[in-house]
Amino acid sequence: MKDRILRDALLRGDREAVARMLHTGEPETWRREKDSLLREVTDAHLRGGAPFCQLTAAAQAASAFPLPEQPSAVCCGGVAGNTSAISKNFLMMLLRGWGLPALDLGMDVPAAAFLEAVREHGVRFVVCVGFSSADGAFVRDLHRQAVEHGIRDRFRLVLCGASMTPEEMAELPLDFLDNRAAAVAEWMVDAWTR
Repeated sequence: MKDRILRDALLRGDREAVARMLHTGEPETWRREKDSLLREVTDAHLRGGAPFCQLTAAAQAASAFPLPEQPSAVCCGGVAGNTSAISKNFLMMLLRGWGLPALDLGMDVPAAAFLEAVREHGVRFVVCVGFSSADGAFVRDLHRQAVEHGIRDRFRLVLCGASMTPEEMAELPLDFLDNRAAAVAEWMVDAWTR
């Protein structure tokens, strides 16, 4: 019965109801139920069976769960020249809902800032948020600089939000070839928990 109440609160995006439930004990049970629902809604969304707003509501409500007290596993930022924060903010909300600690680098971020996050914070995932196929050049340059600095093997490189064909994505030095925020978030969560 309690798990149904949590699921309903998540599905309707009721962050306050979720926060109240967390004070009733059983945090790991609640966390497993939350993760199960997020996976269900994410998978349905990626298949076209759940609208974007449903995933948004569930992730926003799931952000009531406290983040684990550990260093950031992800750095996420809009590539240099990209000043639209929509994709980045959506991805950051999804990561927060999943409980994946992430460092928000902001917008219009140079390659050096992503590499600094790898060196200084030990992030395992670098997410470049792009806008168009033109951002492929940024990803190639970031990859090249990481190789030159001998740190490319320390992180997985992902491009999110850029309007690109699968063929254009396949030509980039990426570790995951789906650029949809929901797919990127789910993939990182799975890789992070292994």
